[in-house]
Amino acid sequence: MKLAQFIQTKMEQLLDDLEVTALEVTPELKVEDSRALRDHARSVLEYITEDLLTSQTRDVSARKALGKGKIAVSSIDGEHRTDRLEQGLSMLQIKELRGLRTRVTRAWGNEQRGLTEKDIDELVRFNEAIDRLIANSVSSYSARREQETRPLETMLRASIDPAAIFYPYGSLFTDTGVADLVNASHRDIIGKTPLELVLDLSTQLHDAITKTVTTGQTQHREFHHCLPLNFDCQFVPVFNDRNEIEAVVKTSRDITGRKQADYQVWRSANFDSLTGLPNRWLFNDRLDQTLLEAKREGSSFALLFIELDWLEQANDRLGHEAGNQLLAQVAERISSKVRAMDTVARLGGDEFTLILKETGRVGAKKAAKALLTSLERSFDVDSHPIHISGSIGLTLFPDDGQNVDQLMDNADQAKYAAREHGGQQVQVYESSMAQSESEPMGLSRELDDALRENQLEVYSRPIIDIRTGAERADRREQA
Repeated sequence: MKLAQFIQTKMEQLLDDLEVTALEVTPELKVEDSRALRDHARSVLEYITEDLLTSQTRDVSARKALGKGKIAVSSIDGEHRTDRLEQGLSMLQIKELRGLRTRVTRAWGNEQRGLTEKDIDELVRFNEAIDRLIANSVSSYSARREQETRPLETMLRASIDPAAIFYPYGSLFTDTGVADLVNASHRDIIGKTPLELVLDLSTQLHDAITKTVTTGQTQHREFHHCLPLNFDCQFVPVFNDRNEIEAVVKTSRDITGRKQADYQVWRSANFDSLTGLPNRWLFNDRLDQTLLEAKREGSSFALLFIELDWLEQANDRLGHEAGNQLLAQVAERISSKVRAMDTVARLGGDEFTLILKETGRVGAKKAAKALLTSLERSFDVDSHPIHISGSIGLTLFPDDGQNVDQLMDNADQAKYAAREHGGQQVQVYESSMAQSESEPMGLSRELDDALRENQLEVYSRPIIDIRTGAERADRREQA
């Protein structure tokens, strides 16, 4: 029996066998898909039968052997092909076609029991038809994938935020933005791992991908790039139908502007805008931390209060702007005389403070006198030589006090003692200072403290009736 006649005769039996086997070996299909599968296979067999029954020239036969034969796809696939493409299963058609080829040729071979030359020619034409259909399925699948991929790639390119897709072992599948970071073309970086990209954040990037694959959980990281750039990144695992991770998607948000704004807010809250030194708030925090550290380690430290002498006269002579320039130079000179581990702060006005860590009484007095000598050297402000000095009060932990308030008060009293004795000197706190403080000195210190802490309020009381110009009655009685 000729192959074409065999297919026509055994059509339903072949289709039954194919349907049962396909459902067993292709779990992606559902039972309700079996009719569509059967219809598709019927269309394929009908097409091939018609092709076998049609005579063809040697030229046509040769073209088909080279895969150049024409095929009416719409007449074969029809609605079934469209449904399969929408399900993302078009590659399964290859399995079906191969299965169909095996069943037809095996069943015909068993019945034929020996093939003539014409039988072999029919078999060749049958296989050529199947091969053309397989090639068409692959082409359809590729076209569909390209159609799905193009919008994704366009979306990635249009995004202002860098994004990338990595294979589980870390090589780059596609990206936007990463190529710009390494100053390379998109083609040059595809397939490379983060470590091969030679970024300053390569190790962190590699670790984040590895942890995403290992844990199967989304990772959130912030990266700092050397330009400098800051990125807020998420690494999201992509699972296949076997719950295996087949890729890691990295999305990034450029947060450089936000980080810079946050830093400016933090700096404004913690540093003096004129001198760039820590302000009162940050100084208090540093003092708290130094005290805790000294108690824990059993070490000592010195606290110095500095008030500039004759700054007001310099302001009156040169103006407020020149006074600000002078304060900035004073801050720079003081900072140059201490170690990186120490803290110099400006509390406001002409008052500065120092925390000298791991320093005893002898070392603190030596440092304070060197600082005073430095302040007495002239400053150059707008080509004008300015001479000032300072009154420095010094106290030590743990000798003079055990808490912040006590140390602050000790340094303040020592500073006022230096001022009362004419300024331009260093006074080390002594316990007698708390008992011998004069009333004018105490009042002056309290007023200075009140001004510094904004503790003064101004009240006014009218003595003239603005409507009549008459003096208030209670004012006349007092007079």
